[in-house]
Amino acid sequence: MKRIDFFKKAFVGTLGIKTSISIPPLLNNSNNKWNIKTSLNAYSFNSYLENGQMNLDGLIDYCSRLPFDAIDTTGYYFPGYPDVPDDKYIYHIKQKAFKNGLAISGTGIRNNFTDPDPKERAKDIELIKNWIEVASKLGAPVIRVFAGRGTPDGYNREEINSWIVDALKECVEYGKEHGVMIGMQNHNEYLKNADQVLEIIKLVDSDWFGMVLDVGSFATDDPYTDISRVAPHAVNWQIKENLGYKDRVVKTDLRKIVDILKDINYRGYIPIETLGGDPKVKVPKFLNQVITALG
Repeated sequence: MKRIDFFKKAFVGTLGIKTSISIPPLLNNSNNKWNIKTSLNAYSFNSYLENGQMNLDGLIDYCSRLPFDAIDTTGYYFPGYPDVPDDKYIYHIKQKAFKNGLAISGTGIRNNFTDPDPKERAKDIELIKNWIEVASKLGAPVIRVFAGRGTPDGYNREEINSWIVDALKECVEYGKEHGVMIGMQNHNEYLKNADQVLEIIKLVDSDWFGMVLDVGSFATDDPYTDISRVAPHAVNWQIKENLGYKDRVVKTDLRKIVDILKDINYRGYIPIETLGGDPKVKVPKFLNQVITALG
């Protein structure tokens, strides 16, 4: 059986998806001049992973039955998080992904550098450093972090930015030592538009620092303009089904996103992330739409 036929059958049969879903020809990276690769952000299966219906082993098995190139093994779903797992488990996940033909496109943790308490920020710097070491052992090229969870009362933006930048610079230097890039995700909390993202990127000023471009988290007058402006600094992405304007949420125009990827000559992974509903239904359908837009 040809590989493409096998994946078509697995895509609609093994996963119990209705056969009425049209499966496009799969991307062959040797003939894909854009060299844009698909990945799954583990958060898509947050409900399954948190309630024990699935673990990272099961998620890797699931991804291997779809035409994904990689998986983002988010740190939250490792046993004992926020404590780091032992090397035996880290290397088990790395080996399992490899044996299933999947790269590990990245990992990520939760942190809050807008906390006014310097001791709390120091704890999160240490957390990121610990998980940089995990990322390095996994072979993950980038770790996803946040600027902060919001704007604390009584502080101006210049002061808050200084907290964020000082913390990020320390993390970036540690990442550089371990061969892991730091990717700051825009999450519509402290960072809400392109100007705010670009300000932090300029202040950190390191080629080991970039952004994880979350297409669904710019709730502005024209989110595609914000996405286009920050896209040259993206070291990883989160492609979501929906995209927010100031006053409404609409379905993401994937062809516009792909045009932006091509305009900046992006080379790398575009993890998809679905929210709500049953991911076993939503993920294959959305992956199919992304592949269609890429193709």
